[in-house]
Amino acid sequence: MKRRLVFLSVLVCCAAAMAQQATEFAFEGNETYTRAQLIKALSRYEIDLTPPIEPTTADDAAYFLREFLFDQGLPEADVEYRFAGTTVFFTISEGPKYLLGKVTFSGGEAITSERMEDIFSAEMRQATRNPFGALRYVQSATESAADRIRQALVQDGFLGAKVEVKPEFADRMVNVAVTADPGRQSVIDAVVIESAAELPEKVREIASQAQGGVYHPGQEITLRSQVIDYLRADGYFNATVTQQTTFDATTGGVRIVIAVQPGGQFRMGTIGVVGNRRTLTTAILQRLGLRAGKMYDAALVDAGVRRLWFTGAFSDVDARQAPTPDGTVNMVVRVTEAAAKQLTTTLGYGQWQRGFADVTYTDRNFLGTLNRFSLRGNISTKNYGIQAALSDPFFLRTPVIATISGFAQREETPAYEVSQYGGGFDVERQYDQNHLTGWRAGYQWKAVTNSVIYADEENDALDDYTLGAVSFEQTLDRRNDLLSPTKGYFLNWQGDVASRYLAGEVSFLRLSVQATWYLPLRQITQERPFVPFVILNHRAGLMVPYDTTTTAPIPERFFLGGPDTVRSFQLDGLGPKDQNGYPVGGMAYLLGNAEIQWPIWRALYVAGFVDVGNLSPSLESLSWSYTRIGPGLGARLYTPIGALRVDYGYNLIRKEGDPIGAWQFGFGFTF
Repeated sequence: MKRRLVFLSVLVCCAAAMAQQATEFAFEGNETYTRAQLIKALSRYEIDLTPPIEPTTADDAAYFLREFLFDQGLPEADVEYRFAGTTVFFTISEGPKYLLGKVTFSGGEAITSERMEDIFSAEMRQATRNPFGALRYVQSATESAADRIRQALVQDGFLGAKVEVKPEFADRMVNVAVTADPGRQSVIDAVVIESAAELPEKVREIASQAQGGVYHPGQEITLRSQVIDYLRADGYFNATVTQQTTFDATTGGVRIVIAVQPGGQFRMGTIGVVGNRRTLTTAILQRLGLRAGKMYDAALVDAGVRRLWFTGAFSDVDARQAPTPDGTVNMVVRVTEAAAKQLTTTLGYGQWQRGFADVTYTDRNFLGTLNRFSLRGNISTKNYGIQAALSDPFFLRTPVIATISGFAQREETPAYEVSQYGGGFDVERQYDQNHLTGWRAGYQWKAVTNSVIYADEENDALDDYTLGAVSFEQTLDRRNDLLSPTKGYFLNWQGDVASRYLAGEVSFLRLSVQATWYLPLRQITQERPFVPFVILNHRAGLMVPYDTTTTAPIPERFFLGGPDTVRSFQLDGLGPKDQNGYPVGGMAYLLGNAEIQWPIWRALYVAGFVDVGNLSPSLESLSWSYTRIGPGLGARLYTPIGALRVDYGYNLIRKEGDPIGAWQFGFGFTF
């Protein structure tokens, strides 16, 4: 009897389960979204409504449909389901759609309303996938934005910060009040260094510099890393450092204890290389820059490994170090060689040269020496040529880059057409890996042949000539981005001395200077990377012939006009001209540019500018009559590889032969 009852119970359960399965589904009450849109929304949550549809699947589908509707600005939406025969019906009640209305922020002195607004807006647009325009109200998104504000306060030392969001529904709009309660800011009361051994004074200085400052989460780990880095750069290979942090809930103070066991000092031992087949071992050791017997310095080891990485000749570099009982550290550098040869092509369009093409062959491991060889060919409707260069990035075991180069070029500009060939030797030192800060010195020799000077200038007797010149250049670059700068400054000067005693036929001094500032009008943050900013650019140049030279050849002179100087003139169109209207260049110039760029949507900017240029035949003849002023408007689209830009400049002051204005198209930053 019991067995029959159990069997009947199982049958009843199976029948009930089968009754709660469906082979199809339907939506009811959906007004805003079609069946296809709802199915697509469920697929994002990985809900599969393929028959048979069980109650658990239907329940999940109803839940995620509600989440989808909430995300669309329908906070009162509800979804219910029921089984009827072989069909499961999802009954949807959408309710009214709400948009995000006025958002007010208050956080006291700990965080400004402007910063809270930036964080809140950035998170809302990311969470709702709405890059611009009115925002729909999504409760989960507002809560996520509030948590981002709280995290920002925590990073500023307000560890107990709380952020509250209060919505107020009114006429299809939701006004939101965001209130931050930062609480007490944590301060580092003490940083204690504990060690049984005597430590370098620098370690104590690291601790004292942090004491009394605002505590940021993870700062104790940063201090520990600084101590380890210094000790291992001073020969303490086996140094161990631990940290412990205690918090005073009453005062908000923080006490950090750093325990140090320095161990003994070590020197560099043997250095071996394995894995190199095409690369010379001597080249790897030279680029590594380490010597046996010197005091062990972890910073120098890391710098040497980075130099090997930056050659581009290896896909992997691993420096394995082992201390020995005799107080030395033996090292084996294991490398995996990569394809060092590369061929790249570039196609483009410019206003003057029209269509152009560049082809570059690069060998990053020339003859196994880790030196770089490049061969570049270029062709357009106005020029063609070839250039070759061989560089040693670690010249004489120093951070100096030495380059020997040669070229042959046929070039046409609005002022002249020349064929030239020559070569040079340059040495340069770059102090900052992230910027162009450094210096360069070099010698250049070139021969200009088959030149055609369009201008009929009596003083320009040297149509064909040779040039021998030495130059020196210094750069201080503190821009926040090399391709699309919006903050910082750029300073540069270059001096050239050409002389017949340097295997040339002309003698002159040439000096060029540039100063550019990028001034953001609002603070640049992670949440707001695109801000309005102002650019102020100043450039000047001077040439002085000497010895037996009375004037400089036209190809060596300064020219103004074009997309990077005075935009109300086409290329080389500003300045002295001959009686036929051909530009002859100048021996002295002044250039000033002022520009404001304003973002209208993400990386798309509009620009307003004023360009002022003066190009004179000589310093003595520098006068207002050569000055041109060109206001204008433009647009910029910033991309990961630079800015696409279009400008129109209007000539405010026009003399005979000057255009009304000019369109300019360019790529990259203007100044």
